[in-house]
Amino acid sequence: MLAASTPRAPVLAAVAPATLGRVYARTNYAFLFAPLFHPGMRYVAPIRRQLPWRTLFNLVGPLANPVDVDGGPRVEARVVGVARRDLGPVFADALRMAGAAKAMVVCGAEDLDEISIAGPTLCWRLTEGPDGKTEIEHFELTPEDFGVGTHPLTDVSPGKEPAENAKILNRILKDDMAATDPILEFVLINAAALFVISGICEAETSDMGYGDDGAVIRERGPGGGRWKEGVRRARWALKSGEALRQWDQFVEVTNSLAS
Repeated sequence: MLAASTPRAPVLAAVAPATLGRVYARTNYAFLFAPLFHPGMRYVAPIRRQLPWRTLFNLVGPLANPVDVDGGPRVEARVVGVARRDLGPVFADALRMAGAAKAMVVCGAEDLDEISIAGPTLCWRLTEGPDGKTEIEHFELTPEDFGVGTHPLTDVSPGKEPAENAKILNRILKDDMAATDPILEFVLINAAALFVISGICEAETSDMGYGDDGAVIRERGPGGGRWKEGVRRARWALKSGEALRQWDQFVEVTNSLAS
């Protein structure tokens, strides 16, 4: 029996192509478990596990979004991480050819497939040019561009057990961490990047629909992005309780579908 302090877990296997609409009717969050959305991959998985090296499927996976069907992308904006910097421009060009218009490929200088809290991150951003064509701009981001501190990766990836990680997630969502906690700031900058890429941070009003009365940060950083505004909005999603509410609804709807 689970201890009372252990957060209730979602049932990821309940999120499938047939139930995705019901999930999004209850919450704005979902996790697309690849074996359920790419059933053909189940035949490849056993072979991949036997091979002692990475395969093409490690690269194709992040690009093969199961929601992008029927002749074009349905995902409006995305941030994709790659673990090798030489893959950055390749992935960006692949997204451009697939029709993506709002996207950014990132690679931490440590060959990290996320935006790094420890130092520079290489970025390849897709934007629509004045002629209507999608352009790719390359630049670097640092934690300072987001208005947060720099922390060693050992402080944000301590290799804890799943139950411990679940408790950390619960603390983040309940806004129960110090404002400068390394793990929190790591989460904030990666969430902020998606806010920027989606265009949310271009709004001139600070009202995000649930009482945000803070002042919009109009400062622009590398690539012309309002990265600090992204962090401000990410912090407010936690402080307002909206992030926790959406997560709780995701947990609830997946458990109800599973039962």
